[in-house]
Amino acid sequence: MAAKPLDQWTPDELRVEITRLTEELARRAAAPTRKSAPEIAKSCENWVRGHAWDETFTLEMVEDELAVHERKLGQELQPLERERLVQLWHALYAERYPAAA
Repeated sequence: MAAKPLDQWTPDELRVEITRLTEELARRAAAPTRKSAPEIAKSCENWVRGHAWDETFTLEMVEDELAVHERKLGQELQPLERERLVQLWHALYAERYPAAA
């Protein structure tokens, strides 16, 4: 139905529109989401590869940042993924800041 002022709707028209809207909301709720939740490992790897850290970062600071990502996404890194990301960070740290490494 086309939008019109409320006082121009009949009770039957309102019931039909309410039913249509309710069914539309139910369809939307039942439809699978198109966006998948961000994967924690990918999110953390993007942070490690990015430039959001500098030569002042320590391993403890990196661990804290990984924990922040875990809390934000409501997911936990698997132990092997965590170790891989820490090793990646060490390698990038040594590459970017050879004097500090």
